[in-house]
Amino acid sequence: MAAAGTDTELKSNRLRKFLTAVIHGKRAIKNASDAKLFLEAICDQQDRAGCVEKLVAASQGLQALKTSLRSDVSSAFINSSSASLLTYIADDSVRQLCSGQLLRDILVAVLEPPTFWNALERCYDERTLSPSGIHAFACLLLELLTSPPAIVQLDVFHIAEKALGAGGLLDSSSNDTRSLAYKLQDAVRCKASGSPALGTIKPGGRHDNDFVDFRQVAIFPTTDEFSAKEQPFYLQSDVVFETEPEKRAAVHLDNQFRLLREDMLGELRNDLQMAGGSKQSRRISLRLKSFVFHGFNCGTGQRRKQASIALRCYQGLPKHSGTTRDQRKKYDADNRNFLKHMSLGCLLCSEEIVAFGTVDRNEDLLAEDPPIILLQVFGKSAFMKTLISLKTAHQEQFEFVQVDTPFFAYEPVLKCLQEKASLPLSDELLGLVEPGQLARSPFAPEHVVAEIKRHEGCNLRDLLKIPKDVILDRSQTESLVAGLSQNVGLIQGTGKSFIGAILAKVLHENSRETILVLCYTNHALDQFLEDILDIGVSDEQMLRLGSKSKPRTKSLGLHEQSGNYLYRRSSQSWNLLNKYSAMADDLSTQVQEKASTFQSLKVSKEDLLEYLQFSDNDSEFFYALSTPENHDGMARVGKKGKTIGSSYLMDRWLRGRDAGLFQNTIGKEFDKIWDMDSSARKACYDRWTRDFFLEQASILQNVVHTYNESYEQLSNSRDQKYADIIGRKRIIGCTTTAAAKYAKELLNARPGIILVEEAGEILESHVLTALSSNTKHLVLIGDHQQLRPKVNNYALTVEIGDGYDLNKSLFERLVVGDYPHTTLAKQHRMRPEISDLVKRLMYPDLLDDAKTLDRPHMRGFQSDVVFFNHNYPEVQANNLADRRDEGSKLSRQNIFEAEMVLKTVRYLAQQGYGTDKQVVLTPYLGQLGLLLKHLKADVDPVLNDLDSFDLVRAGLMPPGSADVAKRPLKISTIGTF
Repeated sequence: MAAAGTDTELKSNRLRKFLTAVIHGKRAIKNASDAKLFLEAICDQQDRAGCVEKLVAASQGLQALKTSLRSDVSSAFINSSSASLLTYIADDSVRQLCSGQLLRDILVAVLEPPTFWNALERCYDERTLSPSGIHAFACLLLELLTSPPAIVQLDVFHIAEKALGAGGLLDSSSNDTRSLAYKLQDAVRCKASGSPALGTIKPGGRHDNDFVDFRQVAIFPTTDEFSAKEQPFYLQSDVVFETEPEKRAAVHLDNQFRLLREDMLGELRNDLQMAGGSKQSRRISLRLKSFVFHGFNCGTGQRRKQASIALRCYQGLPKHSGTTRDQRKKYDADNRNFLKHMSLGCLLCSEEIVAFGTVDRNEDLLAEDPPIILLQVFGKSAFMKTLISLKTAHQEQFEFVQVDTPFFAYEPVLKCLQEKASLPLSDELLGLVEPGQLARSPFAPEHVVAEIKRHEGCNLRDLLKIPKDVILDRSQTESLVAGLSQNVGLIQGTGKSFIGAILAKVLHENSRETILVLCYTNHALDQFLEDILDIGVSDEQMLRLGSKSKPRTKSLGLHEQSGNYLYRRSSQSWNLLNKYSAMADDLSTQVQEKASTFQSLKVSKEDLLEYLQFSDNDSEFFYALSTPENHDGMARVGKKGKTIGSSYLMDRWLRGRDAGLFQNTIGKEFDKIWDMDSSARKACYDRWTRDFFLEQASILQNVVHTYNESYEQLSNSRDQKYADIIGRKRIIGCTTTAAAKYAKELLNARPGIILVEEAGEILESHVLTALSSNTKHLVLIGDHQQLRPKVNNYALTVEIGDGYDLNKSLFERLVVGDYPHTTLAKQHRMRPEISDLVKRLMYPDLLDDAKTLDRPHMRGFQSDVVFFNHNYPEVQANNLADRRDEGSKLSRQNIFEAEMVLKTVRYLAQQGYGTDKQVVLTPYLGQLGLLLKHLKADVDPVLNDLDSFDLVRAGLMPPGSADVAKRPLKISTIGTF
C-alpha cells in the first residue's frame, strides 16, 4: 500500500512538473499523447481555482489548452481526456475567481475556434459519447447558457433545446446528468422568447429597437423608438398568469422587463420635453452645444477605466476669460455638482437623438480651453451612430442635454433581468404549485422550530441566544416558524422588522448559508442591520454594500472592511494582474492610434472608388465611374492641357455632367447610372460617404470593444480582494438597486437565503433580480395595505385599472392570490389614540401591546392627536408636477399651513421636544419645497434621498444647499418616509 501511495505521489509530482513546463513555454504540445498528458496534469491538481489561475496567468497556458483539445477530436479522446477537463472546470471555486472572468477565459480557449465544440456536438448527436462524456457535455452546455453575457457566438439555446428532447439528457441513466438537465431545462424555459400575441398585437417590428426576444432590446431608446406612434408591447398581469406553466417564467421575466423599461422611458420623455422647452419647468436643464470629436480617453496606466468619447465643447460651459488653467481647474473642483460625474444626458444632432450616455468627469480636461468633456455611450449601435454623426455633421448641429432620470435605479435592474438564465422558486412565485403542496425550506432548523412552538409565550432568550428577553405571542410565533420553515415565507403586519431580525439570527446560527438582506432604501437597510446587530450577530459576520450608511453601520461597508482586511495575492494572482494590465496598456495605445486616424480621416473620390470596388450592392458604380487606364505610357490631357486623373469620371458625374472625353466609350450597361439626375447622384454620394466612415468607425469600435473587455478583466482581477471579503461574510445587506449593481460580486457569496424587508414597497422586478441560482429560501416581510412601490408612469399602475399592475409588489400579488402567509396581531409603536385610527381604516383586529398603553401625554397639548381645521385654501404650484401623485399634472402649496408648521415646531421645542424628536410630513412635493424654505430660518431640514432628488429635479432646491450648522429636523413627503 505504501508503495502504491508513493507511486501516485511520484506521478503527481511529474505531472505538476510537466504542466509547469508547458504553460511557461519550456515544452510544447507536439502530438495527441502530449495533449492527453497535459489535460491529465491539469485534472490532477487538487486546488482547482489555483490551477485555473495559474493556467490563465502563464504565457502559454491558454494556448496549450487550445492545442490539446484540438489535437484529437475523436470520440475516444473526448470521452476520456476532454470530458475530464470539462468536468474539472465546472466547479464553484473556479466560477468565483475574478467574478467569473477566469472561467470565461478558459471557455473562450475551449470554444474558439469551434473545432472542438463541433466535434463534441457531433459525438453527442451520433450517440458516441460515454456517460462521462455526456455529463461533461451537459456541464459545458449549462455553463454557456447561464453565463451572462454570451461567451461566444454559438446557437447554444437551440442546441440545448435539442439536447433536452426525447432520449436526451433528461433520460440519462446518471442522476448527476439528469440534475444538470433539469437546471438546463429551467434555463431554456426562462430564456425562451415566448410572449403570447394578443390577436395582431405582438412584440417586434414597431421600430429599430423592438424585438420578440427582450434580451435583444437596448436598454436606452433610439430616435425611432421615441418617435414611434404605436403603443409598446407589454401584457396585463392576468394574461401572464394564464400562460401555460412551462412558458410562464419566460413570459413573466419578459413582461417585468418591458413594464419597468416603459416606466423609465416615461421619465426620459418627460425630462427631454422639459429640457427642450416643450414642457414648462422651473429648473433650467444644462445644454452644451457645438462639439468636435477629440478622440478617446482610457485613463492612465496607473488608473485605467472604460473608454470614453472625448468631445471639445465650444458652447454651454462657463467661460473663464483671462484665467489660468489652474484657476479653471480649481473652479471645476469647487463646483462638482455642475456637470456631475455619472450624470445622464442625451446627445442630439439636429434635434434628433444620437445616443444616451453618462458624463465621465475629468477636471483636467474640463480645464482645457476650449474644455473637453468625456461621455460613456450606452450600446453598440448608439456608439456607432455617435461616431458617424460626429464625422458627417457640422459641430453646430450637436447638443448634449443633461436629464434627471435616475437611470442608476433602472439600468442595473433591467440589465439583470436580461441576463437572468433561470427563475429560482418559480413554482411558488408563479402559482405553479397548490398552496397545500408547498415545499419546506432545505435550511429549516427543525429542532429549533419545534422548540419555538413548544415555548410559545415563554422567554426565548436562552433558546435563541439573544442578549435580551424575547417573549413572542401566538401570531409572532407563527410568523417566525413560517419564516424559518417555508421556502417562500410571507409575514405581514406591524412589528415585522423585529421578527425579521430574529429570523436572520436563527438562520445564521443554524445553517451554513449566506443570508442576503434586502431593503428598498438606505434608511430602512441601516435600521434592519442595526436590529440584527442588537440581537446578537457579530459585525465581523456582516457586510453592507453601497454608500450613504449611518455612523453605526458605516464600519460594515465594503471599502471600510477592506482597509482592515489582510489580503495576500498569490504569485499566480500577481502574474494574472500584470498580464491584464499589460493587455489594457497595449489596447489603450491601439485605441488612441485608431481614434487619431479616424479623427483626421477625410474621404477622397479615390477612396470612394476603392470602397465601391468591394461594395456588395454598388460595385457597378465602380466600373461606370472609374477612369479607363492608359496602357501606352502616354498621359491623357483634357482642356487647357490638364492631366486626366483617376477621379475624372467621378468628378464629372458628381457635378451632374456627362462622361466628357469618355462619352463614346462608356458601355451601354451603365446608361442608367449616367442618366441619374443631380439629386439622385448627391444622395448616392452621401450614402457612400457615410458607409465609408461607417467602415472606418467599425474598425475603431472593434478595438474600443476589445479594450473595454480587457479593462473588465483587469478590474475583476484587481477587485479580487473585495470578492474575497464578500465570499467570507454570512450576512450581506444592500438595497435592491445595489443588489443588481453588485450582481457579479454577489456570485461569490452565493446567498441561499434572502430576507426582504418592507417587501410591500418594492417592485417585483427588483426582488426577482436578487434571486440567484443558489437561492432556495425567500422571506418577504411587508404590508401590502400600506404604501405600494413608487412608479412614475401612472398608466401602468394598479390604480388606473388597466391590469398592468407595475406597482403591485410581489408581496401583494402573493397575498392577494391566497398564498399562505402570517399576520402579526399586535402593534408595538403607536399609542392607542393613534392606532385607533388605522384600526378603523384597515386593521380591525389589531391589538395594542401593553408597552403602548401607559405612555405619558404630550406636554403643552390638550390631546395626543390633534386635527386642525382652517379656511385658507391651497394654491396650485404651476410648472411643478408630483410625478408620483397618480398622474397629477401639478402640485399644490399652502402658505398658511407652512407657517403653522413652523410655529408648531417652535412650540414643541419650547415644551422640551428637540428637533431630533420631530418629523414633518406632507403629501405634496410643492408643499415640501415651501416647508423647506420656511423652516430653513430656524432648523436644518433633513431630507431623504428620494425627496432631495425630486426637489432638485423640480428646481426647488439647489444641490448641496443644506446648512449643517443648524439643528436637524426630518422633513419628508408621506410616500418616502
